Amino acid sequence: MRPWPTTPAQRLATTLLLCPISTAALQQPQSAASPTVASYSILARDELTGEYGVAAASHAPLIGVNLEFLDPKTGGVVILGGPNIEANQKVLLALQDGLPPDRAIAVGLYGDEGREERQVLAISPRGAAAFSGDRLAGHAGHLTGEHFVAAGHRLAEEEVLQAMEKSFLETDAPLRDRLLLALEAGRDAGGEKDGAHSAALLVVGPGASFATRDRLVDLRIDFVPGDAVAALVNLRARIDSVYGVVK
Repeated sequence: MRPWPTTPAQRLATTLLLCPISTAALQQPQSAASPTVASYSILARDELTGEYGVAAASHAPLIGVNLEFLDPKTGGVVILGGPNIEANQKVLLALQDGLPPDRAIAVGLYGDEGREERQVLAISPRGAAAFSGDRLAGHAGHLTGEHFVAAGHRLAEEEVLQAMEKSFLETDAPLRDRLLLALEAGRDAGGEKDGAHSAALLVVGPGASFATRDRLVDLRIDFVPGDAVAALVNLRARIDSVYGVVK
């Protein structure tokens, strides 16, 4: 007889009757979610360096607050569609317990009455997965690959996620550059319908001598009236000019 799972996340996961989470999903425009809560993001792992990173842009301010849940030894989770600290913590704990990303997402969403208005991205050494609810506004969906997952809602065009995926896969550069270039590609393909006024880039991994908590890069832009992605790119260039390229 198989032993009963020992961790809370594993015990909870065994009680769920899960439907497979698609590796690619795209919904047609809807109007249920608030137009001020709109974001797009890419979460990824560098297989060679062991780094994890995420880049995101949003019509709402303080998107960087949603990017706090990266563990250099485990992986990470990003939730779009409004802050949900509890769900973020549940997913990250499930990843730390050894659950694969799709099961960890199910644990995080268990009992969440607002799950259909959320997107959840998760990644670990075991792969990547995402969930997109049925009540997200505008063009909404996600794309997953072996080492990345991209998602967004209230997008201006269906091609936004495909542009991010193409850029990430075709760029040969450090993870932070690949993430930022993918965010720019999404912006250039239309980005968020009403434009992004906040953006952030976070990378964690070994050898983080520049910052605390294993952070290699932690940059945030908020409350800009124009293009937050362009402002984030400019901030990265200015930081590099002062401190040198962060390695």
